[in-house]
Amino acid sequence: MAEVYRRVGRHRIEKLIALHRTVQDGLDDIALERAGHAEAGLAAHRHDGHASIDVEQGDIDRFVVLDDERGLMAAMSIEFGRAPVPPTEDDPVGRAGMEGLGVLRDAMGVKRKPRRGRQ
Repeated sequence: MAEVYRRVGRHRIEKLIALHRTVQDGLDDIALERAGHAEAGLAAHRHDGHASIDVEQGDIDRFVVLDDERGLMAAMSIEFGRAPVPPTEDDPVGRAGMEGLGVLRDAMGVKRKPRRGRQ
């Protein structure tokens, strides 16, 4: 009968496999490919923004990130959209709403949920 080891030295077997050079190279390849798709989607809609697609490296994983240096949750608005803000006494112009571009969701192959209550 075979014996299954849960640890190799001080590492759990799953972490040891994840840290293997072949797996890490594969993660790099996939992250760069997905970042290329996201960058193409963002470039198709960019007017004059400061947003960019970056690949961040964690201890094991890779992260494809929509970065917008302006702050103010601009990256979230680009990805998910925003509701319109009606004019008020302090802000007589208001702000138009927009549908999110979903560049990260599209690049990763995540299906978009229909927006309810958004005009």
